[in-house]
Amino acid sequence: MSINTIPTVNLLPYHEARKAARRKKVYAMLGGAAGAGALVVLLGGLYIDSRVDAVTGLNQVLSTENSRLDLQIREVNTLRKDIDGLLQRQKAIEGLQNERNRPVQLLEELVRQVPEGVYLTTLKQAGDAFTVTGIAQSNERVSELLRNLSQVSWLDKAELVESKAVMMTNNLREQRRLFDFSMRFSYRAPEVPDDGKKGRAGAASGAAAQGARAGKG
Repeated sequence: MSINTIPTVNLLPYHEARKAARRKKVYAMLGGAAGAGALVVLLGGLYIDSRVDAVTGLNQVLSTENSRLDLQIREVNTLRKDIDGLLQRQKAIEGLQNERNRPVQLLEELVRQVPEGVYLTTLKQAGDAFTVTGIAQSNERVSELLRNLSQVSWLDKAELVESKAVMMTNNLREQRRLFDFSMRFSYRAPEVPDDGKKGRAGAASGAAAQGARAGKG
C-alpha cells in the first residue's frame, strides 16, 4: 500500500522578498517625504530671504526719505526763522515810520480839530501820552476842543487838566479875560476800516467838525 507524500514548499524567500518590498516602499515614502520637506524648507527659506531683502530695501528707502525729509525740515525751519526775522525787522521799521509820522499826523489833526477862538501854545509828548496847553476865549471853546479830540479814532482818554481865567493885555494895551488851559490825551492805534466805511466816516467827521466850527463862529 502506497502513501502519497505532500511536497513541502519553502515560503521563507517569499516572505523575505515581501518584507524587502515593504521596506523599499517605506524607504521610498520616507525619502519622498524627506525630499518634500527639504523642498518646503528650501522654498520657505527662499521666500523668507526674499521678504527679508524686500524689508531691508524698504528700510533703506525709508531711511533715505527720512534723511531727505529731515533736511527739508531743517531748511523750512531756517526759512521760517529768516521770515520771522524779516517780519520783525519790517514791524520795527513800520513802528519807527509811524513814530516819525505821528507828530506830523497829530499836528494836522489838531489844525482840523481846534475851534476858532482857541490858540495852542505848547505840545509835549511822553511815549504815547500828549499834553497840550493853550489860550481860549471862553470855557465853551475849551469844551469844544475836548469834544473834538474825543471823537478822533486814534486818540484816547482826552481829558481837561486845568482851565483858569487870566487877564491878558493885547497889542492895543487892552485888558481881556481869557482862559489858560491844558489837556492831555494818549495815542491809540486806529482800526483799519473798509475803504467805503473809511470814506463815509471821514466825510461825516469832516462835516461834523465844519458844522461845529460854523455854529460856534
